[in-house]
Amino acid sequence: MGEASGIARRIGLSFIAAALLFSVAPGRARASTPFLGPLARPHCQRDDRTETGLDGQLTAAERASGAATRPYNCNLAIVGEYAGQGAGHQLMWYGHCAYVTTEGYEAGQKGVPPLEHPGIQVLDVSHLRDPRYVTHLDDPASLYDWEDGSINPRRALLGSAESWMGAGPQPAVSFYDLSDCAHPRLLSSVQIPDPELQAHAGNFAYDGRTYWIASFNKRRLYAIDLTDPRHPRELLDWDFPHGQAGGAEAHQICHRISLNQFTVDGHPPDTLLFCGVVGHLVHAGDFSSGNGLVIYDVSAVQQRRPHPAIRVLGSLYWKDGDIAIEPDLAFIAGRPYLAIGDECGSGGCADPQGAIAACRAGLPPNGLERLIDISDLARPKLVARLMLGVDDPRNCALTEHDITATMGGYGYSVHDCTFDNPLDAKLLACSSHQAGVRVFDIHNPYRPREIAYFKGPAPADPGQIDPGSLLNVFQGVGPPINFAWSKAHSRFLWRGGQLYLWVTSSHGGFYTLRFEDQAAIARLKPVPTPGNEDYQD
Repeated sequence: MGEASGIARRIGLSFIAAALLFSVAPGRARASTPFLGPLARPHCQRDDRTETGLDGQLTAAERASGAATRPYNCNLAIVGEYAGQGAGHQLMWYGHCAYVTTEGYEAGQKGVPPLEHPGIQVLDVSHLRDPRYVTHLDDPASLYDWEDGSINPRRALLGSAESWMGAGPQPAVSFYDLSDCAHPRLLSSVQIPDPELQAHAGNFAYDGRTYWIASFNKRRLYAIDLTDPRHPRELLDWDFPHGQAGGAEAHQICHRISLNQFTVDGHPPDTLLFCGVVGHLVHAGDFSSGNGLVIYDVSAVQQRRPHPAIRVLGSLYWKDGDIAIEPDLAFIAGRPYLAIGDECGSGGCADPQGAIAACRAGLPPNGLERLIDISDLARPKLVARLMLGVDDPRNCALTEHDITATMGGYGYSVHDCTFDNPLDAKLLACSSHQAGVRVFDIHNPYRPREIAYFKGPAPADPGQIDPGSLLNVFQGVGPPINFAWSKAHSRFLWRGGQLYLWVTSSHGGFYTLRFEDQAAIARLKPVPTPGNEDYQD
């Protein structure tokens, strides 16, 4: 814990430390001072339907009155919607198509209605105002997936792993050809050697030759060779030996993973694996093992060496959140950064007790996103915390009872985030559970700003259960369901010189949104990518 404690002191978890950090003289020292938050509220358009409470908050009055059954928006206007029967963990994309996961394992059980289109829904979004259902993918790996779906645009592949937290009926991986994006063609759906795979998260290597899987329950990593995606082959079953960070002996779990699309600190693409590592939380702000980021060298796997080994290159742990999630890589002003946050606040996921414990310790009650400079992989450095008003411990009296025991935990915590252009990032969109999707200007990572948000609607009937969403008894959620969750990555999309955003929300399903103040976006001088092709889901 020595390293973790030292890092915790450096990033200033107490507000006394934050005050000291911001009291330094202007000049060179200021440029390297981390931004600890909170962020100022965004300036919205006159006709936007904005939040009435703190930044990110869904107030008790909004929940009780039925106001939460309509979306809230700031600088993001709804263009199109496909509700279906709700949306699950993930949104993926390729070309003019969107792929929305649903919660297939839970549907039809314990009072959860059946799904008309189980598995991954395939949507044609050729017309942004009219997203249309085309088909669904329901092989075992797609029907029972979790956070493992991924798309590789270089080879037009979609990959998935049967998981459902290890509870699905047939451990398997599947791969689809997306050459015709609206009509994916199944290439393979096979079991890998481990008959108890229990996949949790997955991601492609940038070149599309390797599909990586993280198992939360078994605390292992798997690498699947896709030289021929019709015949996947296991390359690696890694158990983190000798107390290596991320494994059982280190009392940690490698939770969510991604790989480097670009060369970082001399390491070519696909040779670095970034893992959000879950530590063991004793009580609010106190971990017996590190929670945060671990960076691994996986070049031996990428180079297909015999008996490949994984090596730890660097780590950064923190105490102001719990359940670290997927790190996402981008260059900002020419330097490499990871965006990574936590699924839960400093007191854990069991709310309201977790939020109350965090507040009593003077720590954020919800998980928040961070920007971390990794130009020196051995010494990752915190640059910014993207703290909303609901995350600020100073606002605990107004928020700590918002999330009840029947809301399934997570609260306003962050989940998946997406850069607008990983080669030259100016914007970051973060799905933040009950806080909806928040968009940040990160062109100066030491001075981030919140510029927009979209919060999807709660069901009109608080007793309604959307079988495609996670809001059901399996996730500890029960009536009244007077809120929505946003969990998935978002897609920045340029059309006709305009910037749009594709998002999902648990009840509303899939949305296309338009940035209302295009002049403000233009002032950031973004370098458009037609559809965020260099981003890995």
